[in-house]
Amino acid sequence: MSYISQQEITRNQIKWNFQLGLFHTAIDSSWSKLTITHVKAQEHAAFTVPLSPSPLSLLNAAVYEVSIFGTRAPGIDMGEEVAKYFTHHLGSPTRLLYIGGNGQREIPGAAYLPKHYRALSIAVNDKLQPQRIRFADAAPLLITSTASEEDARKRLPLAAQGEDVIVRFRPNVHVDVGSEVPPYDEDGWGMLAIRSQIDRAQEVSVRCLFRTVRCLSLNVDLAKGGMIATNRQLYGLLAKDRRTNDAFPHKPVFGQYACAGPSGAVLRVGDEVEVTERVGRSGTPVSPVNETQRPSADPVAT
Repeated sequence: MSYISQQEITRNQIKWNFQLGLFHTAIDSSWSKLTITHVKAQEHAAFTVPLSPSPLSLLNAAVYEVSIFGTRAPGIDMGEEVAKYFTHHLGSPTRLLYIGGNGQREIPGAAYLPKHYRALSIAVNDKLQPQRIRFADAAPLLITSTASEEDARKRLPLAAQGEDVIVRFRPNVHVDVGSEVPPYDEDGWGMLAIRSQIDRAQEVSVRCLFRTVRCLSLNVDLAKGGMIATNRQLYGLLAKDRRTNDAFPHKPVFGQYACAGPSGAVLRVGDEVEVTERVGRSGTPVSPVNETQRPSADPVAT
């Protein structure tokens, strides 16, 4: 395969292109198709692609080198039809890429890890295999809590406090901590155990990697695909006192990046979450193991 140099393709991200917030995605019940819908479109509103394209269909496709947070992976072009769809709605030439190679990248990226860590060594625990990701930014999971959500909500003008705040943070695990846990308690989470309410024998281990520094995507008006009003821009509202990642002292923090195992386990709304290890709040993005301690169980629900 021939590689096109990185200079010939620019990664399109919501923090730079707010119009990306107007695209919604859905996976069919058979987990074989991905449908992308532009919620404001009057024509050509939706496009469907295979969730896992067949290798044969991509055999002669162009391949680009994609660099994300210090890691590199080949991106295989998904073809002209889907490129036309995105180009039409975004107003500039755009390609949709599918991760090539072995289909995985290292985590969480050299930009985030202290030098004495190697990304390949990141595993949930000594019983599970090291974790990898596809084109997600820096980790497979982003974990937030309801207490932190409420704190962010209270920073907004009173008239805006009824809006869906957490959707702007885009977590894939949002933990209901009730009223007993303070906001940003997740800054100190080291390990979690998530237990299924359907299959009591299933337990998922989650290793929190580092506090998630946020970008200007927090300022997107997801209903309009533009910049939200200044007094509702969560990036600046959080930056006043939430710059708690030592490696990025000028950026606000909200949530924790994490990895989980075993592979193939299913997380469901209502599963029980227990904090099994904590780390010091003043630590670096990945705190040394000797800073961990085991408190009493903190059961909460996702």
